Amino acid sequence: MIRVGVVGRIASGDEQGRYVLIKELPDVPPSYLILTAADSDFQTAGGDSWVEDEASLQQFFDEARWVVAWRQEGEEKQS
Repeated sequence: MIRVGVVGRIASGDEQGRYVLIKELPDVPPSYLILTAADSDFQTAGGDSWVEDEASLQQFFDEARWVVAWRQEGEEKQS
């Protein structure tokens, strides 16, 4: 399941080992910004992609073959 607004680590697929954060944009229907970075604070070697809807977001994940370990609610980030 893709989680919006939650940091995750890409466990396998393209960009394995990097971090990902999905932001829902206030469009109608919502579109999504996909942020990636080398660190969980998104300060190092980052990138971004935009998709137009939820179906496109799922397709993006499928094409990248991403399996993401999402941070659990209340979990502290590790240094």
